[in-house]
Amino acid sequence: MSETTRSLLMRTLLSGHASLRSRLARRLGPELADDALQETWIRLETRGSLAPVRNPDAYLFRAALNAAGNLLKGENRRLSQLDIEMLLNVADDAPGPATIAEDRASIAVVERVMTELTDRQRTIFEEAFLGDASHHELAERFGISVRMIQKELKHGVDLCARRLKRGKSVRIGAAGLSDQKDA
Repeated sequence: MSETTRSLLMRTLLSGHASLRSRLARRLGPELADDALQETWIRLETRGSLAPVRNPDAYLFRAALNAAGNLLKGENRRLSQLDIEMLLNVADDAPGPATIAEDRASIAVVERVMTELTDRQRTIFEEAFLGDASHHELAERFGISVRMIQKELKHGVDLCARRLKRGKSVRIGAAGLSDQKDA
């Protein structure tokens, strides 16, 4: 914006502030009119170049209306107090310190159980729960039957369940889970 155009618009805004505010307040309400005029002033101060303006009053009125529209759009993007309260009241799904401590203790128990298993039992246990080998693949690797793989796995699972003081262990021989070739 050339300095003469900027000067003309700033003088017009200062001299006609009361009437411009009155016109805007009828259309937008007093608070939004004040905010729009403030925003218009800031934009005039910081704006780059602009061609000369024929009607400074109409230009300023339109600029203030545009500023008010932008302020309203920005306000609509913000969360309401109710939205904020709802977000703050969302339950935290993260485990608390007690759950973390309990889980760490359970992992330590399972790690101790793993040291009590034979190498074959440990490998079968790890591959069945942590790896991606099926019972058939494990049976072929060790040269034993799928049923023997299931027995070795059940031994490890039952030992973990007893040490963790959990009454029931998982059913290892379920046809849908362990007998599938691509499990």
